[in-house]
Amino acid sequence: MKRHPHAAEAGLTLIEMMVALTISLVLAAATARVYLGAMAVKSTQDDATGLSETARFASDLVGRELRKAGFRNTWQIGSGAVAEFCPSGPNPLAPIQGSNDRVSINPASADFSGGTQTAIANASDVLRVRYYGEAANATVALADCHGYPVAANTLVEDTLYVAADPANNNEPTLWCYTSNPAPATASHPGALPLVAGVESLQLLFGEDSDSDGIVNRYVPWQLVAQAHKVAAVKVSLVARSPNPVALGPGTTTFAHFGGTSAAPAYPATMVLANNDAGAQFTAPADSRLRKLFNTEIAVRNFGYCGQ
Repeated sequence: MKRHPHAAEAGLTLIEMMVALTISLVLAAATARVYLGAMAVKSTQDDATGLSETARFASDLVGRELRKAGFRNTWQIGSGAVAEFCPSGPNPLAPIQGSNDRVSINPASADFSGGTQTAIANASDVLRVRYYGEAANATVALADCHGYPVAANTLVEDTLYVAADPANNNEPTLWCYTSNPAPATASHPGALPLVAGVESLQLLFGEDSDSDGIVNRYVPWQLVAQAHKVAAVKVSLVARSPNPVALGPGTTTFAHFGGTSAAPAYPATMVLANNDAGAQFTAPADSRLRKLFNTEIAVRNFGYCGQ
């Protein structure tokens, strides 16, 4: 009987095992790096998309408010109300009221002063619009800035401003205060945060000084001569992403209305001459994405004073 020798058992040496483990760790680290990089890119893209939506929504909200300024349905109550928002009228309220580069505000006050003050973020401007409600059988009922309907012949003031939201980690937010008394809820009249992430708001008012229907100049509120002659408003806002991003920019300065065009609406020389501190906003180096958004809104109820 012939014996067959058994083959010697073979295994990995310690060096081979160390090499294999090292290669495995390198591959795992590379895979993790690719995964984390992809997640960071996705997070940045999501924040960039949300940032654009924030800027568009805030701009649209300000535009809707401006289009209501000075509205009253004179057909329902007779021609005597046509001068409601005119200087020669019995109650010459301004359809639009502003305040340039405020430090704090009491939105329930006639001139934004006194009482309990709320700190304004980044020397932002304040905008107030006045209008009357529409009848219940109207095709489209007017709503205040909180979305609630305004009763017919009820004068309402909506005031927009930028301030920190203590209920949202002090995120800079576009707020709106409304004087609309109905419905009877805790927020009416009152202020509500509407758009989180709005950091800076600046306004230029287009004044038709010669009553020809064409804007002659754009100025900050303190230089407006007659509020009832404001035919358009330039709105500029800076919005930021909710979270820091891996490749976020450093310190950035945004020039509201300035830009690089040959004839900007509000050039740097005018900014300096009027000491308009809020016209330039320097963002901190917090790795957040930011976007400057500009638009111009026509005042629909402009021009019926005949002055």
